[in-house]
Amino acid sequence: MSKKYHLRRREFLNLEPSLRAYIIAAVEDEREKNAGAKKDDKDNFVDISLRIADCYNEISLYFDLNTADERENSLYKIRTLAEVICEFKRAIELEIEVINAREAIPRHERVSAAVH
Repeated sequence: MSKKYHLRRREFLNLEPSLRAYIIAAVEDEREKNAGAKKDDKDNFVDISLRIADCYNEISLYFDLNTADERENSLYKIRTLAEVICEFKRAIELEIEVINAREAIPRHERVSAAVH
């Protein structure tokens, strides 16, 4: 039986696809799995993974859903990651606005403004 997924996605993180940065996210759908499978059964492994790489490094995050405490922790982990990444995105957008505004002022005006 082939695996089914709620999410199975791979994306490059740079506009130039020859650069190595990527994200791979997978959350397997267990709805059709055999309910009688043993916990140590090889086919009972659930694919839940998040891998993120830049041009040099890769991280792989583990999300355990075996117990109620582990499920709660996994939700906390992904929600915290999502929150920080959204804040980081907003901060980069703000910094780009600052840089773009600065570059819109002709260079000679910036130099003379700094002298006076």
